Amino acid sequence: MRGFVLFLTVGGMLLAHDFKAYTGSKLDEKASREATAAVPGKQSDVYTTGDVLDKVYAFYKGLYPEYTMRNSGPKLPSGQQIKWAFFIIDGGKDLSTSKHWMKIQRPYVGGAEGKDIRDITLIQTVRAK
Repeated sequence: MRGFVLFLTVGGMLLAHDFKAYTGSKLDEKASREATAAVPGKQSDVYTTGDVLDKVYAFYKGLYPEYTMRNSGPKLPSGQQIKWAFFIIDGGKDLSTSKHWMKIQRPYVGGAEGKDIRDITLIQTVRAK
């Protein structure tokens, strides 16, 4: 019986995935607060890095299953295409049922009206409260 309980405990830990921050990324506390306030019931943490999106994508592609969106990212008023990718951290089947997922995006678009546009890569985790 002890072996069975131990198996369940170890198995449960293997199924639970925690977010791994990209090496060299920095937590942006202001952007995290703004993202959390924008979506009630969700907690967001926003990290940024100067590394290109492809490098960040390769890092997370090795850790979590990717969720493919039907549409590509929107375009900025300047015509620049926003590039993004989504990953499900908790093993959910899609973003609407997942309780812990993440997005990577370049360029960064933030601020109350989306006017803070920077040529850096954003890493945003979203977790149900």
